[in-house]
Amino acid sequence: MNNAAIVWPMVPLALITLWLYIPMSGARVRSVKQGGTKGSVYKLNVGEPEESLQFSNAIRNQYETPVLFYAVCLAAAAVDAVSMVMVVLAWAYAIIKIVHVAIHVITNNLRHRRPVFTIAYVIVAAMWLMLVVHMTGIA
Repeated sequence: MNNAAIVWPMVPLALITLWLYIPMSGARVRSVKQGGTKGSVYKLNVGEPEESLQFSNAIRNQYETPVLFYAVCLAAAAVDAVSMVMVVLAWAYAIIKIVHVAIHVITNNLRHRRPVFTIAYVIVAAMWLMLVVHMTGIA
C-alpha cells in the first residue's frame, strides 16, 4: 500500500483544528465588544465566557490524543507499516474526532461526547499496537 494513504486522514483533522480558531476568535471579539468580558480575561483564560470557552476547550482537545494520531500515522509511513487496516483505522479516527468536535461545540453533551472520545481513544491505541507489532515482527 502507498504510504501516502495514511497522510490523507490527517488532513481533515488538521483543517477542523484550524477552523476552530475562527469561531473561537469571533466569540472572544464579540464578548469584548459587547462589554461582557474584558480583553485581559484572555491573557490566562480565567473567567472566559462559555461561548468562547467551548471552542477553546475543543481546540485544546485537538492537541491531546490527536497528537498521538499524527505521530502514529507518520511513524507508520516511516517504517513502512501502512496497511489497508491501518488506513481504515486512520479514517475512522479522523471521522470520529470530527464528530467529537461537533458534539463539543454544538451541544457539549457529555453523555454523547464521552463515548465518541472513547471510540477514538481505542482506535488510536489499536493503531499504536499495530505499529508495535509490525516493528517487532510478532505477526
